[in-house]
Amino acid sequence: MKCFYILSIVFSMLMTVSCASKYRPDLKGKNRSAERIKLVKNFATDYFAKCEKQDYSEFQGYKMDVNFKNKLTPESFKKSCEYYESKYGTITIGELSEAKSNYSPKDFLDYFIFKAKGSKNDSVQSVRVNIYRDNNMLERISIPRYRASKSKR
Repeated sequence: MKCFYILSIVFSMLMTVSCASKYRPDLKGKNRSAERIKLVKNFATDYFAKCEKQDYSEFQGYKMDVNFKNKLTPESFKKSCEYYESKYGTITIGELSEAKSNYSPKDFLDYFIFKAKGSKNDSVQSVRVNIYRDNNMLERISIPRYRASKSKR
């Protein structure tokens, strides 16, 4: 019986992983507008430019989630910039790589992934920015630890 239980858990995990790609479809239409892409790319570029200049002041001209704004206090922003600088060096944002959405009960976020480069090493391959779909409010910026590769099905 214990073997059956373990086998059922393994099988359910395999099914979840094999079907995961349908839960992150590409953005289309107004959700992938040039205006939204420009907004997100400008924010990512400004974020890392401020880090490079060691300017830890408040961001102007962007609508941000309250929690994200609270995380961008001068102290925490400085700490984040120092971490990125020590690990990756100066980060340069490239063109849009992917724009995705989540199909889930909490389907309210879109995320944009831009190609990126670090001056110290090549481990930075992308920068991800999350944005709320309904009001173009920024939710988060991060450097993924791994690069999601497109499936070859």
